[in-house]
Amino acid sequence: MELKQPPGRWIRSSLRFVSALLFLSAIIYGQSFLIVQCWQQFWISSSVLFQSQWRKFLQLFGDDDYYLYVWGCVLSILVPFWGAGSIFVFMDYYSWPKWILKYKIQPGTNEPVDFRKVIQTAKVVLINQWFLTVPLLHINYYVKKMNHTMPDFSELPTLQRLFFDLAVFLVIDEVGLYYVHRLQHHPKLYAAVHKKHHEWNAPIAIVFTYSTQMEYLMTLLPVNIPAKNCLWFRKGPHIMNPHIVTLWIWYALVHLRGIKNHSGYHFPWFMWPSAHAHDFHHMTSNSCFGKSLVLDRLHGTDKAFRVYMARKKETEEQERVTQISNKLK
Repeated sequence: MELKQPPGRWIRSSLRFVSALLFLSAIIYGQSFLIVQCWQQFWISSSVLFQSQWRKFLQLFGDDDYYLYVWGCVLSILVPFWGAGSIFVFMDYYSWPKWILKYKIQPGTNEPVDFRKVIQTAKVVLINQWFLTVPLLHINYYVKKMNHTMPDFSELPTLQRLFFDLAVFLVIDEVGLYYVHRLQHHPKLYAAVHKKHHEWNAPIAIVFTYSTQMEYLMTLLPVNIPAKNCLWFRKGPHIMNPHIVTLWIWYALVHLRGIKNHSGYHFPWFMWPSAHAHDFHHMTSNSCFGKSLVLDRLHGTDKAFRVYMARKKETEEQERVTQISNKLK
C-alpha cells in the first residue's frame, strides 16, 4: 500500500530544497564575482607594471622611433631565430643529449647532420634576412613616417589590445600562408620558387627561412600585411597599426613557431600544433600546407597525414605490446 506524504511535509521539503538552491546560487555568484573582481585587479596591476617597465626601458635605450621600429624588429627576428636555431643545430650535429633522440620524427636522419650543408643553408638564410627583411623594414618605416602613421610608442597598448592584435595576426597569417603555400606548389611555380626549400626532406630548425628570394618575399606577405598599415596614397583603410612591442612579440612568435615546425622533433609538452605535420609535408610535398591544419582539414589536404599518423600510432602500440610481452617472458 503506497503511503502519501502530508501536504505540509511536501511543502516544507520543497521550501528547504529551494532555500538550499538559492543559498548555493548565492555562494557561486559571490565566488564568481570575486574571481572577476580579482582578475580585473590583476589585469590593471599588470598593465601599470608593464607601463612602468616600458618607461624605464625608453629612458635607458632612448625613444628614437627609427631604432625602435627598424632595429628593434631586426633583433626580435634574429635573436629568437638564431638563438633557438643554434640549439637545434648543436643537438643535430652532436646527437646530444642522447635522450632527445627519442623525440626525433624521422629517426636516423641528420644523425649527425651534414655540417657543410648546414653552412650552405645558413648562408642562404642570412642573405634573405639581411638583404630582404632589413631593407623592407627600412622602406616600411619611411613610408609610415611620410604618411604620419607611425604609432605613439610612449605608452604600451592595453593587454586587451595586445591580445586582440595578435589574434587578428594569427588568423590572417594562417589563411594567407595556407593559400600562398599551396600556390608555391603549383607545377608552374614549384621548380623556380619552392623546390629549394624542399631540398631538406628531413628538415632542421634553420630551414624555416631557407628558400629562394621569391618564395621568401611571397611568404613575408601574410606575416607582415596584418602587422602593417595598408595605405592608398595618403589615406586608406588600416588593417592594423600595432604598437612596436606588439610587433616585436609577433615577429618573435612567428620565428619560434617556424623553428619548432622545422626542427624535426616532436616534444609532447609543446603546444599544438605538432611539428609532425610540417615534417610530413617535407617528406611528401603534397599534404599539410597550413600551420594549424584547420584549412587543411577544410580542403582535405591532411588526409594522407591522418592515415600516416594512424598507421604510425598502430605500429608504436604493437611495438609497446611486444616489449611488454618480452619483459613478462
